Amino acid sequence: MSINAGSVLVSIAVLAFVVWLVWSLSSPVVFRRVQLPRLAREHGWRLRKRQRGAPRDLPGDGGQGWEVPLPETDVEFLGRYRGRPVHGVQISVRKGVSYDALHDQYSANVKTYSVVSTALSDRPFDGFHDRNRGVAVNGDPMALYQDFADWARNRKPETKDDVHNEGSGLRSVSWRGNLNRKRLLRVLDELTAG
Repeated sequence: MSINAGSVLVSIAVLAFVVWLVWSLSSPVVFRRVQLPRLAREHGWRLRKRQRGAPRDLPGDGGQGWEVPLPETDVEFLGRYRGRPVHGVQISVRKGVSYDALHDQYSANVKTYSVVSTALSDRPFDGFHDRNRGVAVNGDPMALYQDFADWARNRKPETKDDVHNEGSGLRSVSWRGNLNRKRLLRVLDELTAG
């Protein structure tokens, strides 16, 4: 029995493709279920995953708290990084439904967005949410949650590249796509530098 070098190369290429495909499809799930919870424990962050029955919209006055997630949230964290209050969220927005006549099945068109933010001031939005603050900003970052939620809710860029935004006492980086460990840590380092 002889081994053909061409078939060995094809087998290696097919195996490499299958491994890449499995990793590409499973890495967002591995990040949300394993890596992000580990990061949250290491840094003492609050972490929330998708909740069924969450409201589809938020009050416009910033009256929501941590108990009410941003609409269509996949995963969200809130805490401190390098001594600065930080917030991150990944949302998946359903953009209609498509029908595949060949297989007689419907599928949702979903766009995923990620936003990572830090507070530059202890009174973002010129103190708009001050009436809702119950704790000192230099303590629990929960005091800034309403500001972070208002900031993140409309950040939905159509590019996979980093989109930098700054204003109203907040700074963020957002992109179309999933959160992942490498990008999250790079963005947090960038946002909290200096």
